[in-house]
Amino acid sequence: MNSKISKFDFKSIIIWTIIFLAGLWYLTIGIGHETLWYDESYSAAIINNSIPDIIRITASDSHPPLYFIMLKIFSIVFGRTESALRLLSVLGVLALAALGTGPVRRIFDKFTGMIYSFCVIAVPISLSIGQETRMYTWAAFFVTASALYGYLAVQQGKTSDWVKFGLTTLASAFTHYYALLAVTILNALLFVWLLAKFIIKKEKKNLLSYSITAGAVVLCYSPWIFILFNQAKKVSKSFWIPPVTSNVIWQTLMYPFRAKFWEFREAKTYFICAVVFILWGLVFSIIKRKQQGLMSLLAALVYSLTLIGAIVLSNVIRPLLVERYIFPVVGLFVLAFVYGISMMNNKGASIFVCLALLVVAISQNSMVISLRFNGPMKEVCDYVNESVTSEDVFIHSDEHTFGTFCYYYPNNKHYLYLPPTFGGYSGYDAFSSNGSYGSDVKGFIQGRENIWLVDREGSTTTPYAYSLFSDGILKGKGSIQRFDAYPFSFYAISLRKVEAGDAAKD
Repeated sequence: MNSKISKFDFKSIIIWTIIFLAGLWYLTIGIGHETLWYDESYSAAIINNSIPDIIRITASDSHPPLYFIMLKIFSIVFGRTESALRLLSVLGVLALAALGTGPVRRIFDKFTGMIYSFCVIAVPISLSIGQETRMYTWAAFFVTASALYGYLAVQQGKTSDWVKFGLTTLASAFTHYYALLAVTILNALLFVWLLAKFIIKKEKKNLLSYSITAGAVVLCYSPWIFILFNQAKKVSKSFWIPPVTSNVIWQTLMYPFRAKFWEFREAKTYFICAVVFILWGLVFSIIKRKQQGLMSLLAALVYSLTLIGAIVLSNVIRPLLVERYIFPVVGLFVLAFVYGISMMNNKGASIFVCLALLVVAISQNSMVISLRFNGPMKEVCDYVNESVTSEDVFIHSDEHTFGTFCYYYPNNKHYLYLPPTFGGYSGYDAFSSNGSYGSDVKGFIQGRENIWLVDREGSTTTPYAYSLFSDGILKGKGSIQRFDAYPFSFYAISLRKVEAGDAAKD
């Protein structure tokens, strides 16, 4: 613990102000140039519901509710455009960076706090993940804050730190399940640490404080535990995530230095450099007997054990690892390598490394803010808008188009066709304001004249829609139009106008 923490001075206030203002500008460049993709459309759709309904819908799906409640409240003030919805995630990155001004500064020093704030913003994935209407940035903030305040509480025993630790732990658990996994591991490590202190040094005050805090968190979370078990049972039977391979693990490790759904050559080099800095910081702390190295070790352990835990669960239950799911612990990963950077021989060298990271991030993210990775919805909307009316309805064979069309055509009705043997992967009740789902296409198109059929190229469910033609429920009315944004987008869309077939008229 740094016992000589100085108060904020004018210089440090100016530097942090510049970092945050420049960071806000950087993270919002091109924030609205991409259309929403399915996961974002889910976030946009669920906030059309009341808060009790948000809790109900997330409980029946595979999400905790906190982020969506935050987004609903945020959207009341800032609106529901792509940019407005994504702004909350940008603020999550800035909140994560702002930890450098408080707990990071208290544990280490002002310089480490500054380069931590800088690197959180500069790490390449921050712009991509910050420009998505998802919960990952706030999950990272809550998890990192939980680790920092947990460490401070153990070391200093302040009641305020225990309260912050408890609140951020609870918020983590209600934001993302990888965040729940991370804080569970964190709490296990802190408990072992406190237990060892009690056994060796007979320190029982902090162990008691921890027990009270942890007990309060468990008590507050307990109503959701039963829901979590039901969600786990549902996921164990069917989920969309492919098997965890060595390549998936490697891509997850490199994720902080990637951008969007794209892999860059520099990511591998920067990941290796980051690991070297983490090891350097830990070794230097041992040699110089710097107590702050314990925080770096704690951060590295929580990050590593969260990934290992995800791999183990993926093998025991079913695949549960997707690269972006690691972001809730990226703040801890950044903290660990930033500590190593701060331990270099002089501040000039540390600043040079941080600027080099920013240069790489800018070179990668210049593509993110100029190219489109989320699909061809812009071209699709340009085409559909030429003739669509409020009476038009859309049948979708895949959830990706179902979600995005529900957002961009809120005044039209949408139907996701699910084969009788397939229940889907997501909680489609989130789209209930203008979307429905099931196998009864006949009932949906009854009395409808202007009908569109929308498919996603490469979807495993799209071929099932062909049976609607062979069964006489639909028949073609116009030519098929195809749209893509290759090579960067991961899917293409085809659509055509159709009409009710003879079987649908019976």
